[in-house]
Amino acid sequence: MGLTAPTSSGFYDRWTELFQRGFGSVLQAGMVKTGDPPQEDPRRSILALVERAGLQDGDRVLDAGCGVGGPAIIIGAHYPEVAIEGVTNSVHQSAIARAEVTAAGLSHRVRVHVADYQQLPFPSGMFDQVLFFESTGYATDLEATYDEAHRVLRPGGRLYVKDVFSNSGPLRNGDAERLLAFDRLWGCVRSKTLDESVDAMTGAGFEVMLSQPMEDIGTTRFVGSMVVLDDVVGLRPTELGNVFLSRGLNPPIQFGEIRAVKPGPA
Repeated sequence: MGLTAPTSSGFYDRWTELFQRGFGSVLQAGMVKTGDPPQEDPRRSILALVERAGLQDGDRVLDAGCGVGGPAIIIGAHYPEVAIEGVTNSVHQSAIARAEVTAAGLSHRVRVHVADYQQLPFPSGMFDQVLFFESTGYATDLEATYDEAHRVLRPGGRLYVKDVFSNSGPLRNGDAERLLAFDRLWGCVRSKTLDESVDAMTGAGFEVMLSQPMEDIGTTRFVGSMVVLDDVVGLRPTELGNVFLSRGLNPPIQFGEIRAVKPGPA
């Protein structure tokens, strides 16, 4: 749950420390289930995602909506030659992320900037890989988002998006209201659909290689952070749950992934 839209900075400035207590340093609702039996482990989930993205050791990576730096630290620790630039428009998140990066001994390869991923402070063709992890819901201009991702990638560079998407097609009775309530609850500008995201990428000049719902995502860890088992009253909300546990919301959403490439010689 990274960020970029102007309104999202205030949302995350307010709630980041509570999110950290509930979720840790990977501020994502869905984890790729890995292992046997499949489990929701943040580190293994991030590594599974970047493997799908095609990330290679030695890549220059943009983490667009980097949150408090958890994914960047995991990637940097696993790939000893990767260099990562993370962007968040929350000053509060950036301070936490920089401290975490320093504590991990990665400040020579992982840097965090206060910036809008719709207007990036990087030169054209700088990156081999651009990653969006649950952050495009905060984009005020989806076309500008992918135009910028295209600009900062080298020819042959790769784009990967894992996010919570609105269901495609006409919304049924009450779905529009539930989706709006979901977006308001989590400070999103608007949850996008897979189809409109693909259209925006194609319009920016990307070749989309893969676009699909994700069937191996789990949210047990996310939901579990919002409740605790009390010997007296049974399940009761945690501090996080008191704010964000919205029963019966049931929005028309799905986890999905998109992989694209900027055409041209590598």
